[in-house]
Amino acid sequence: MELVQKDIIIEGNKCKADVMIFDNNDRKKWRELWDFWLKLKNGLKEYKSREPNLPEGISETAFCIYSGSVRLIKIYGNCNKSADTYNLKTMETEQIKATSVEEDLTSFGPNSRWDKLYFLDFYRNGDMDGSFDVYQIDSELIYNSIVNKSKNETFTEQQKQKRRPRLSLKKIIKKYNIEPIATNVII
Repeated sequence: MELVQKDIIIEGNKCKADVMIFDNNDRKKWRELWDFWLKLKNGLKEYKSREPNLPEGISETAFCIYSGSVRLIKIYGNCNKSADTYNLKTMETEQIKATSVEEDLTSFGPNSRWDKLYFLDFYRNGDMDGSFDVYQIDSELIYNSIVNKSKNETFTEQQKQKRRPRLSLKKIIKKYNIEPIATNVII
């Protein structure tokens, strides 16, 4: 892993960003972190405790190793700062969401914006071996989703209220029959 500063373009604005660049040498360290996290998750389950969410350091790093994108650490300048990763070739911001449970409830910040949204399913029908499926979800499916049925509010409407919209990405995948772009990815 290498931490460097890059000139990037976000929504037409030039800015600088501290980014992490990963290569195949990072696979072993990622696997160690996955195993530590899984041991903690399973240990807490034995004590009927709330299990820890999958840290973004694990999911975003996995996506970067898989895709070749870089992980955004800090963005300088007048740019959208809500993206997780960046594709240096296509110059697109990426939002990475992941789950390690059967029924996900994914939240987004009130200012979250991205060019591409990716969902990593580490649960894969309960097979928690560190492999994952990757889905690319059309942003409009998210922005137009009803996230508060009693008020009939969409994702976008909640963001405008400076709220954190929450929804199940697995339900969207199922509703729209979205096929994974990669299956059984092993880091």
